[in-house]
Amino acid sequence: MKRLLYSTLFFLLSLCSSAQMPVGEWRAYLSYNNITQTAPAGNLIYGLSDGALFAYDKEDQSIQLFDKIHLLSDSNIGYIKYSPAHKALIIVYKNSNIDLLIDQTVYNIPDFMNKIMNLDKTLNSINIDGDYAYLSTNFGILILNLKRKEFTNTFILEKSVLATAIKENEKKEKIIYAATDKGVYIGNSNVNLLDINNWTLFNPTVFNGLQLFDQKLVANQPNRGICLLENEAPLQTIIAPGNYEFFNIYDGKLIAGNGNSIGIFTNINDKKYISLYDDFNHLSYSSKDDMYWGSNGSKGLNGYKLIDNKLDKKVSSITPNSPIRNLPYYMNFNNNRLLICGGGMTFNRLNNPGTIMMMENGSWSSFEEKNISDKTGLLYKDITSVIEDPKDPTHHFASSGGEGVYEFNNLKFTKLYSIDNSTLKTILPNESVKLNYIRTNGLQYDKNHNLWVLNSNVKNIINVLKDDGKWISFNHPEISGKPTFEKLMFDKRGWAWITSMRYSSGLFCFNTNNTLEDTSDDKTKFIGTFINQDGTNMGVQYVLSIAEDKKGAIWIGTDKGPLIINSPTKFFDDNFFFTQIKVPRNDGTNLADFLLEKERITAICVDGANRKWIGTSTNGVFLLSEDGLETIHHFSTNNSPILSDNIQSMAINPKTGEVFIGTNQGLVSYMSDATEGESQFSENAHAYPNPVRPDYNGVITITGLVRDSDVKITDISGNIIYSGTSLGGQFTWNGKYASGKRVASGVYLVMAADAEGKEGIATKILMIK
Repeated sequence: MKRLLYSTLFFLLSLCSSAQMPVGEWRAYLSYNNITQTAPAGNLIYGLSDGALFAYDKEDQSIQLFDKIHLLSDSNIGYIKYSPAHKALIIVYKNSNIDLLIDQTVYNIPDFMNKIMNLDKTLNSINIDGDYAYLSTNFGILILNLKRKEFTNTFILEKSVLATAIKENEKKEKIIYAATDKGVYIGNSNVNLLDINNWTLFNPTVFNGLQLFDQKLVANQPNRGICLLENEAPLQTIIAPGNYEFFNIYDGKLIAGNGNSIGIFTNINDKKYISLYDDFNHLSYSSKDDMYWGSNGSKGLNGYKLIDNKLDKKVSSITPNSPIRNLPYYMNFNNNRLLICGGGMTFNRLNNPGTIMMMENGSWSSFEEKNISDKTGLLYKDITSVIEDPKDPTHHFASSGGEGVYEFNNLKFTKLYSIDNSTLKTILPNESVKLNYIRTNGLQYDKNHNLWVLNSNVKNIINVLKDDGKWISFNHPEISGKPTFEKLMFDKRGWAWITSMRYSSGLFCFNTNNTLEDTSDDKTKFIGTFINQDGTNMGVQYVLSIAEDKKGAIWIGTDKGPLIINSPTKFFDDNFFFTQIKVPRNDGTNLADFLLEKERITAICVDGANRKWIGTSTNGVFLLSEDGLETIHHFSTNNSPILSDNIQSMAINPKTGEVFIGTNQGLVSYMSDATEGESQFSENAHAYPNPVRPDYNGVITITGLVRDSDVKITDISGNIIYSGTSLGGQFTWNGKYASGKRVASGVYLVMAADAEGKEGIATKILMIK
């Protein structure tokens, strides 16, 4: 008999579920923890942090985040500049793409990015004069018409232009001053400046900043100070000695600084040097509220009043909650927590700062960093994997690219396991730098609560911290000394599968027969030559990822595409082979192609419907059907908000189906239509959004089901409107009849049963048309 569990708390469930992320929606999780530049814009202060843009509203104190999902055309911003006259924020990305953000509308100007040229497009600064923005680059000057939103000229000077300024001569002609790495050149806008011969050297001194201030040209000379640029003499009059790293004009004030001191000019002869107690990456000014806005790195965006020659802080530490860095090199889920670390190994260290981040219920936190080096005497960097203790969610371990294994409690560092207090070994035991060459990775707990660690380039690759606190290690000659062991996975049998990434790349399987310290019954095998079902050596050079699917097959990511072990128990057989999936061309030729054989597979995840999410190094993400024969989605920078096609890691929230995608530009996620199925039906099953309002055009999601549930949606009279099978524990409906017409307003029932029809559940959906 079916057990029907009716949703008596329908409207309460509706309120709770309506805020859930809809299926098919994207989110970006960028870092806003290192503010480097500000741009005042009326009531808003724009801030730039690690290539990500946000805006702080001074009136209501709200924060708006901008990314490829929200308004912007691209990711990884290099420079911002605001034009008050046009109310336009100029956004220049590091790939030379350009956006103009005007009143919550973005106008993309990709011409510079798309222009094919064998020149360095690096942007150094922007100067605005009337309707024109002058972009100083490493090859010359581009002129952007802000009113028409298009480029009008490109002057190739064959020199690195660091800054420009525009000044009228006595004939009212506009003269462009270009501070280059070869001195200051000038060009009269009334002549053909496309001809490099029409640019003349005005001053041989190298300045890295130019401004027209108080109707005079002022220039910033590195290590000397701010000068009046009056003539051709190499040495100019210094009006503010020093070494200034930023040098800009805001609402009639010239502000120059270097992080340790700030100079503020109201005119050429009126300047103030400010005593600092904060470190500044940048300082701007807004006359609207007479406030100075500081980019204070990890201390966020801060607002100051200038009182008695001091910057008195009035607005403190505006920092959007976010990852501490855009370094999602490794990810996993534990107890609904997303754990991320920011280091990894290739043929050498990445030298990324020690980074471990955690997101829980949408809130980000970071593990201790600052004091670790003081406690260990070693640089804290290149965290390669992180794992949560299954018995204690406040207890974590993290492997590193050279210093061993770190232990944390409540996000605080407690212990470092190195060569003197564990079985871990160094590659260079006789060198003074031996404590920096303990290569560890692949942290995993086995079912007996033993922590496994991979220690590359040494005799005993596999090391285990037992549940009782004792360390043991294993000598396996077939893998001894190999350099780049990266991933470790336990399958349903408890067998350990270990990937050797490159330089002796391959796959190692270790079956302890559940007797960890009795090695007499162990079975091991390393395969470094990959033979497919046709007997062909595939020439695999990289083994980059591994995952076990719902049916026990093991998927391996290589530089020749994904390989499958359909029967893992046969791995130890002499005639063992890997399976390359052949995808029929369906063009009448009976020919087929190997699945993604030209892709380097950097990440593999299996969702609740046993579908495979495949991350690649250059071509984004593929969602494959359970058998791999159908490509359901292919997400790339060309058709989705993915920040980069270089995928470094992926992880799936089993409860919600949210797929987290770590790229070399940062983290995004996609809400999939599949979740892990429940073991049995429960009152947690619900539909969202609920109620469904007239302006909603997405799918309606029913979640909390058992895997492969038979789902029927009926009207209140019992007439079947829609039916199908859940993807894992989730089912979606577009709110329409089979004919494609949207259903009428009213209450609709959702009936679900497991594959055997023995259990069932019901909930309701309110449609408002």
